[in-house]
Amino acid sequence: HDDFVVTGSTFPGPDPLIDDLIEIDAKLIFVHGMVSDSRDDKLIRLLEEVASRGVIPGIAAHNPFSTLNFAIKNSLNVNAFLIPFNANGLYMGEKQKLEDLVDSTKNYAFIGMKTMAAGKLDPEKAFDYISKHNINAVTIGMVTPEEAEVSTKLALNALQKL
Repeated sequence: HDDFVVTGSTFPGPDPLIDDLIEIDAKLIFVHGMVSDSRDDKLIRLLEEVASRGVIPGIAAHNPFSTLNFAIKNSLNVNAFLIPFNANGLYMGEKQKLEDLVDSTKNYAFIGMKTMAAGKLDPEKAFDYISKHNINAVTIGMVTPEEAEVSTKLALNALQKL
């Protein structure tokens, strides 16, 4: 696709590897969920460092509801969130509260991960669910070329409904 964009996530260790992501021309860098979910000064420092390098800062979250609430209430320098979001509610925590927060918050981009609930949902059902919420993009785990072809086609069709 012509609109291919490199995104990445920082490494949770002492060196977040931001330079490596910039070197491959990442346009969006998420602070890793292990850091983001701590909701502390390290999260804020990494968001500022990413932004200072001319890259869009984002937050990946493993505990999405509490981490998103923290970021939004504290007006952190973040433009996008990478969050688990699927019809089964797998890894979402409080599913209904997260859905309500995502659907009512329009000034951030939300990217769904685990959208097929770690392989437990068929792609059509997964992307139909996503299309009913304020999710701007999805990450898709794919193993075979056939999975890539089918999943990408279904995701693009569902997201174009938005």
